[in-house]
Amino acid sequence: MPTATLTPPQQNLQAKQLAAKHGFALSGIALVGEDGLSPRAAEFSAWLAAGHHGPLDYMQKTQQARTNPRTRFPWARSVLALAAFYDGSPRKQPGRDLLAHVARYARGRDYHLIFERRLKKLARDLVAAGVCSKAHYYVDTGPVLERAWAEAAGVGWIGKNTCLIHPALGSYMLLAEIILDSAPEPDRPHAFHCGSCRRCLDACPTQALVAPGVLDSRRCLVTWNLELRGQTPAEMLSAQGDQAVGCDICQAVCPFNAPAGRDAGRTTPPDPELAAPLPWHTLTLAECIVLTVDRFNAAFVGSALRRAGLKGLRLGAITVAGNLKLSDCRTALEQSAADADPGIAARSQWALSMLRNER
Repeated sequence: MPTATLTPPQQNLQAKQLAAKHGFALSGIALVGEDGLSPRAAEFSAWLAAGHHGPLDYMQKTQQARTNPRTRFPWARSVLALAAFYDGSPRKQPGRDLLAHVARYARGRDYHLIFERRLKKLARDLVAAGVCSKAHYYVDTGPVLERAWAEAAGVGWIGKNTCLIHPALGSYMLLAEIILDSAPEPDRPHAFHCGSCRRCLDACPTQALVAPGVLDSRRCLVTWNLELRGQTPAEMLSAQGDQAVGCDICQAVCPFNAPAGRDAGRTTPPDPELAAPLPWHTLTLAECIVLTVDRFNAAFVGSALRRAGLKGLRLGAITVAGNLKLSDCRTALEQSAADADPGIAARSQWALSMLRNER
C-alpha cells in the first residue's frame, strides 16, 4: 500500500518524475471515464467493421479489451502513457547495407524486452511512492489502444499517418502504458497540427492511408513484410520498393520529423538502449539473402527484427535486390533461387528476372 497520501497534482508530478527516472522521455496522464471506454473506441470499432484490420485478426479478437480497459481491470481509473525515442537518422549505404532498408523503429534492440524491464520497476515505484496501489503495464503487444491513450494524455496527437506526433520532437517514438487504480491530475491533450498537409497520404507507395488518419492494413507493407514475415502478395512486390522489413515512409516525409533548419530532424537524442549497435548492423543485402540459421541466431540476438524471422528477412532482402536491380546481389540471388524453401526460391527467381529486364 502507498506510504503517503498525495494530491492528484502531486500524483501527476511524481508519476512523471519516476517515468523519466526509468528512461521514458515523455509521459502523461489520462483518466478513464465512468463508462470505462477508451479514447477513440468508436473509431476503432468502425475501423474493424470496415475490414481495415485485414489479416490481423487478433485486433478483432481483442476488440472488447481494447475499447474498454475495465473489461480486464475493473479498478482502472487512469492511464499513464509513456514514450521513448529511437534513432530516426539515415543509416548506412542504400543499395548495399541491410540497415539502410529496415524501418527505423525495427533497427534497434527488442524494445518489448527493454520496456518490460523498465515498466516492472516503474510500476513498483509508483505504488511505493503513493501514486497508486495497483498498476498493470503493457507494451504494444497488449490489448490497449495505446496511441489513443497517449493522445488523450497529452504525449502527442494522432496524425494523418496514424502515428503519434509530438509538436517539437516528431514521431520517432515507441509507446507503453501503465493502467492505474488512482486518478492523478490529467494532462491536457495537444491540438491537431497536421493542418492541410497530406505528404504522408501522397507518399505511401500502396495508398494504404485511405483517408486522413485511416490505415487499411490490407494495403500496408508492414502487414506483409514484417507482421506476416515477408509474405507480400505478388501484386505488391514492386510497391515494396526498397523497404526490406517494415516501412516508415509516412514518417520520413512528415514535416514534424524534419523541422526547418534541423538536419537531424529531432531536438532530443534517441534512447541509448534503443539505439545501441547490434551485430546485424554490418550485414549487407547480399549476405542477408543467403543468411543461414546459425548466422541469424548469432547476429540477431536481442534484435527487434527477430519478429520478422529468418525467412522474412531473406524475403525482404531479395525483394529489395529485385526492385533496385542490384547486380551486386546476383550471385546471392542465384544461390537462393535453388533454395529448398519454395517461397525463397520463387522470390529469388522473380528478383533475377527483374535484373534480366534491366540488362
